[in-house]
Amino acid sequence: MPRPHPSHDLTLRLDAMTYGGAALGRADGKAIFVTGGLPGEVVRVTVEEDRARFARARLVEVIEPAPERVTPRCPHFGWASTSCGGCHWQHIDYAAQLRFKTAIVREQLQRLGQIPDPPVRDIIPSPALWQYRNHAQFHVTPDGRLGFLAARSHRVTPIDQCLIIEPVLQEWLQAQQQVDHTGEQRLSVRASNLPRLISNVAFQVSPESFFQVNTALIDTLVDQVLAKLELSPTDTILDAYCGVGLFSRFIAPQVAHVIGVEASASAQADFAINLAGFANVEFHLGRVEQLLPTIAAHLDAALFDPPRAGCGPQVIEAVIARHIDRVVVVSCDPATLARDLRQLLDRHYTLIEVQPIDLFPHTYHIETIAVLQRAKE
Repeated sequence: MPRPHPSHDLTLRLDAMTYGGAALGRADGKAIFVTGGLPGEVVRVTVEEDRARFARARLVEVIEPAPERVTPRCPHFGWASTSCGGCHWQHIDYAAQLRFKTAIVREQLQRLGQIPDPPVRDIIPSPALWQYRNHAQFHVTPDGRLGFLAARSHRVTPIDQCLIIEPVLQEWLQAQQQVDHTGEQRLSVRASNLPRLISNVAFQVSPESFFQVNTALIDTLVDQVLAKLELSPTDTILDAYCGVGLFSRFIAPQVAHVIGVEASASAQADFAINLAGFANVEFHLGRVEQLLPTIAAHLDAALFDPPRAGCGPQVIEAVIARHIDRVVVVSCDPATLARDLRQLLDRHYTLIEVQPIDLFPHTYHIETIAVLQRAKE
């Protein structure tokens, strides 16, 4: 097959889905990433970015479609420069999305984490496939319209509807089609009517604070994390990157002591309100890599829910130095998770289980819970 060059058309058979949303094919041994393609398809593409080890291509024609290909529901979905970049996989049947995400987690751990046979469970599906997001970040066009960024672009695509945001946010969007936000480039909007969660618990979440976006799966996420921590009444548990206290609120009734660490001041204020009824909880404001080595208490287990960048080497080294027996990592990026796991596996830890959860249907994003146990030296 001819070697790819920019603006050169190729006919490819695609083999797999990759983290980032594109399908993978090969031409003359070079990896070609095709946005909008599906494994098993024969497609015609135009190479738009050609690098030494890989190329990115634009889908021109699907010659042989895969059975998993479906018609996207949203009129704003697509891969043109004017299309919305919020969703990546509306053209894929949902059952296939789940298979691809489970396979991607396994592949990332094998390739980046050098874990030959990672114990990855089948992904937990979302009970809500549409209207599931309780939070959205809209961008503002120069003429005052709201929209989302196009894929791999700073161009704002104006939209009048979004099929994955909750109905209350859709109503707000429709009422704000022409807005006067002088100097504003981005608006963060969260539904204020979040349902009560496990045990009928309500949470305060300030506009600047992080909270899980898929309301329908928050209970499942909390249940999974608590089960994997294997809590006992005498435990002292670290909740790192604790945010507004989502996990701490349900850990606290089951253990002797909870220590929350978080760098966001707004989340600190929310945490204080959400955990006000518990005397066995303490909070440290600051960066985890700086504060974890200074905490005097013995830690029986630790929970980490870092941002997309992952925990990073300094945090993992602090975990290793403290000899924490059980570690649970909630990750939204399998690539940085693979890096962090590799560092722990090299230093007396065993990977017990990896459980993906589909918090983000119709996108390539994947939430994953990893469980590690420290071996006796």
